[in-house]
Amino acid sequence: MPKAAAAIERVIKAQRKVTVDELAWAGSWGTALHHKDNGMARPWRTARSLFIALSVAVAFVGTDGTATAQRPIERQALTNRQPQLLERALAQLKPASGNQPHIYFVGFAGYGREAVFKREVLAVRQLFDDRFGTKERSIALINHTSTVDDMPLADVGNLDGALQHMGKMMDGRRDTLFLFLTSHGEKGVLSVRMPGIALAQLRPERLKKMLDRSGITRRVIVVSSCHSGSFIPALADPNTLVITASHADRTSFGCEDRRQWTFFGDAYFNRALRRETSFRRAFEQAKQVIAEWETEDGLRPSLPQIAGGEALTDID
Repeated sequence: MPKAAAAIERVIKAQRKVTVDELAWAGSWGTALHHKDNGMARPWRTARSLFIALSVAVAFVGTDGTATAQRPIERQALTNRQPQLLERALAQLKPASGNQPHIYFVGFAGYGREAVFKREVLAVRQLFDDRFGTKERSIALINHTSTVDDMPLADVGNLDGALQHMGKMMDGRRDTLFLFLTSHGEKGVLSVRMPGIALAQLRPERLKKMLDRSGITRRVIVVSSCHSGSFIPALADPNTLVITASHADRTSFGCEDRRQWTFFGDAYFNRALRRETSFRRAFEQAKQVIAEWETEDGLRPSLPQIAGGEALTDID
């Protein structure tokens, strides 16, 4: 144990992989994390916060107590590889044929230290490919060590590149972008974090500028994170439907590493949108299910939100 503790300290102080602020963030989220197994609710104890903070550091330590964190050259190689990975992913996209309206999908799993966001984005992308016809018109940006060799990172630059590329492919009069963002979050911030790499956080004002610059006018944006309702004022308009997992002043639940879905992702995508094709009606169904789960488990309601999109009557 002393070797492991020393390795953790070296990683924190020398490699600067986990800052004090990040540990504090992990601890604050830990009090809100929750899971369901076999229908039984098991709320996290306060002590879990300390475990999460320690786990963030231990993730970089081998079983023999030696540090296994990426060295600078490896981090630089990962950064240098992003243009190639993004170009390869975008090259697989194909413009829609015919005169029918189409949906284009972008998934963004922002928090790389927990696999639930990766799983969620991949599952939702598959759902849209199968159910909403986005095959060859969908892309996933993911922060997780298991996908760094195959998929572009979920960083602001790659998101911007994907949006600009899709904007050139889409027919602005009839095609619609469905953008799904899932991560941890604070008010006005969606967390963008990948072990070993300093990444800019995603803020609604910057996302709005990227979308406007892309020329994509018809948009459905789902933000699944704590305080995600804070994205609504900057993004919602008659041509942009914004759906969020929580009110601007509330947390959402289910962000546990071993889960397949967050609460919102499970209720909205995995349940409602497997039966329903209307994004609005699916939201109302999911909102009711989430409220029942939160009441059952004694949680402070997350209050999912919906706003804008009045002009998108054909996909209502």
